[in-house]
Amino acid sequence: MKILFVYSLDDIRPVSKPLRTWSSMQYGISYISSLLKKNGHQTRLLVLGSNYYNDGKKQLKAYMEEFDPGLICFTAVFSQYKFIEEMAQYVKKQWPGSYLIIGGVHATLQPNEVITGPFNAVCIGEGEYPVLELCQQLESRQIPKGIPNLWFNTIDGSIEKNLPREFIQDLDLLPFPDHAMWEPWIHERHDDEMVILGGRGCPYDCTYCSNHALRTVAKGNYVRMRSPENILGEVEYLYRKYPHRMFFFEIETLDYYKSWTIELCCKLADFNASLLDPVSFGSNYRISPQTIDENLFSSLEKAHFTIINIGLESGSELIRRNILKRNYTNGDFLKVISLARNHGLKIFVFNMIGLPGESLDDHKETVQLNRLVQPDGHYTGIFFPYPGTELYTMCIEKGLIQKASFVKMERRQPIMSLPSFSKFQIKSAYIWFDFHVYKGFKPIWKILTQVVLVKISSSPTVLFLYQKADQFLESSLFRITRFFLTKKNILKTNKQ
Repeated sequence: MKILFVYSLDDIRPVSKPLRTWSSMQYGISYISSLLKKNGHQTRLLVLGSNYYNDGKKQLKAYMEEFDPGLICFTAVFSQYKFIEEMAQYVKKQWPGSYLIIGGVHATLQPNEVITGPFNAVCIGEGEYPVLELCQQLESRQIPKGIPNLWFNTIDGSIEKNLPREFIQDLDLLPFPDHAMWEPWIHERHDDEMVILGGRGCPYDCTYCSNHALRTVAKGNYVRMRSPENILGEVEYLYRKYPHRMFFFEIETLDYYKSWTIELCCKLADFNASLLDPVSFGSNYRISPQTIDENLFSSLEKAHFTIINIGLESGSELIRRNILKRNYTNGDFLKVISLARNHGLKIFVFNMIGLPGESLDDHKETVQLNRLVQPDGHYTGIFFPYPGTELYTMCIEKGLIQKASFVKMERRQPIMSLPSFSKFQIKSAYIWFDFHVYKGFKPIWKILTQVVLVKISSSPTVLFLYQKADQFLESSLFRITRFFLTKKNILKTNKQ
């Protein structure tokens, strides 16, 4: 059977290879695709830019006509759902006999809303085996029904709501995620990093995250780790197929299960010992008092970890504790920074601006703590309340927002004006964050260049014009290169 996966992102250009790094790879559909391929099905991926609606329809039309899929699988987070729903409506209108299913976080948390859309089925929770069973029923020309995790819009207009199946407990049974489906879309760089999913689920209860809701979707352990042997197998496979020098583990529990992490580090160290030129590793690191451990950082250093991402989120201990449920002190944060740097690790810090209850003075604490540690890089965004999170409910209750709204550039545009932190102040704090953190530590031209880039990326009109100019230059460069290559071949032919 032929299955088309449709995935969208904001602010990508409708050109060949629009994704700049492997970190853009979405793992839910990648694991589903690999399992389907293992069972003899054909899959293909279409990546759309939600900022280019008409181009998206053209691309979708071309894929439908050329590939002729029997099943179209959509996925969307909240901010992409409106666009994906419109694309699905377009497919349903032009190809009324097609079978459409949607999954992902938004569908899982808001199934009653999503099932009213143009989809034949909605997947709630993990999708590998439900989609495989759906393909088997469609291939045998059955009317799909009775598949755990799936809700169906039936012929008589009713909704069949099947019970969830248990979370997949042994992740090692799944084939490695399908990287090949992403190759046509990723403009790979020599300094790019390959991302590996170390496990599923998170044991923490951060209020801006939906994990607390997702863990209630099914029975069984929500936090599951792949075995170190299985992860090493994927590292070796990716190293042979995509000879990268950097591998990043996407995982929230690197420092939670210490014995597991130390065992993984030992295997990675042995792998590096077999190479003439060792590869580097990186990961997220969640601060908590019990995970400030010298032995853990020694293991990371021996395995040649060179980067960790640390979620500070706010420099205000009150905001972290009372609003975010992140219970560690600024002293704990500084201890982790010191340990990491003593073991040769570069530090990247996550920050949020404009949290409920935050004041301008609270934000200044975030700036000062970043300024004190001078991170090698940071991921800073404006807070956006996603449905299904505790902070979304809090924002509704406090009257900061009326309801969820589909906005462009979430995390780059403020949607709330706080009593002690206005929208104007939040936007200004976001744009000038690098200036306030690195002034006096980096060349001013580098700082101001970053400020300008942030300003461009947070203005819809300016970003659109920038992308159009970039697209024109890329296409012009392609035509010029093609002209000279053609001319060179003609001259070569004439000489022969």
